[in-house]
Amino acid sequence: MSQAEIIDATDEEYFAMDALDQSQLKAFLKNPKEWAYDRLLGDHTPTDAMKFGTAFHAYLLNTSEVVCLDEGQTFQNKANKAWREAQEAMGNIVVSYKDMQLLKRMKQNIIDSRPDMYDLIGKGTCEQCIVWTDDNTGLELKAKPDLIPTGVDYLVDLKTASSASATDFHKHVIEYGYHIQASFYRQAVANCPAEAFQRTRRKPVAMQFWVFEKSGACDWQPFSISADNDVTKMAGMAISAALHGIAELRDKAEADGHYGKGIDAAARYALRNCGYDKSLKEVEFTAWDMSDAQNFAMYNDVVA
Repeated sequence: MSQAEIIDATDEEYFAMDALDQSQLKAFLKNPKEWAYDRLLGDHTPTDAMKFGTAFHAYLLNTSEVVCLDEGQTFQNKANKAWREAQEAMGNIVVSYKDMQLLKRMKQNIIDSRPDMYDLIGKGTCEQCIVWTDDNTGLELKAKPDLIPTGVDYLVDLKTASSASATDFHKHVIEYGYHIQASFYRQAVANCPAEAFQRTRRKPVAMQFWVFEKSGACDWQPFSISADNDVTKMAGMAISAALHGIAELRDKAEADGHYGKGIDAAARYALRNCGYDKSLKEVEFTAWDMSDAQNFAMYNDVVA
């Protein structure tokens, strides 16, 4: 097991690193060609939802100052525009007054309901960049866990969502690959020196997900994906498949001699040679699908 390097890096520096993160592995598994395009040519301008998520992380983890204008104020006048520019120049995150009220509600909810969990933030390590080399493929990997708490055997990741219900989060785990994220981050921390982060185990046994609703009462729930969860084995298989797939493309690209070296060579090769199967395929349906189609076709007393 190669030992990881613990690096202090801003978000901009982290995203600029050549190494692969768990998001890229998940993208590769969906479609290598799309992964390649996004890596080489993609538009990574953050959406409004991403900006709010960044502000929430900073506000709860206390990693950056989050500020807003007073209620009723806008950026239409020069003074307020100058204030915003000055705040951003200092590295502060500027949000709307409305969003600030949401952030305050979200933070207060965890303080009131689980002060023991909130206290972990001040005692742990937040958004620490970790870089290491995969022993089997030689690919360089990177991770940036939201929170590595002190004195416990788990990691913490923060999520914002329209719903924090158990039913919806269960769906999101599979849809967005949170089980893969959990396994990837646990391995990242396991590769760090044993004395790092004052943790109780070299490899964390679980990742907790603290899921916050971003509207209304801003209720929240904590969930966990542990090493002995059935889905964790599937996550390990997915990570291995992605790493070996990218490594295979890298080797083909370097052997060809026209794509350069390393991970970007794999991406250039994938962009040219990979993608969906272009042969014609008949659409297949499950019994459940057919039941839905039958229901859709019924008249159901609809008045024309």
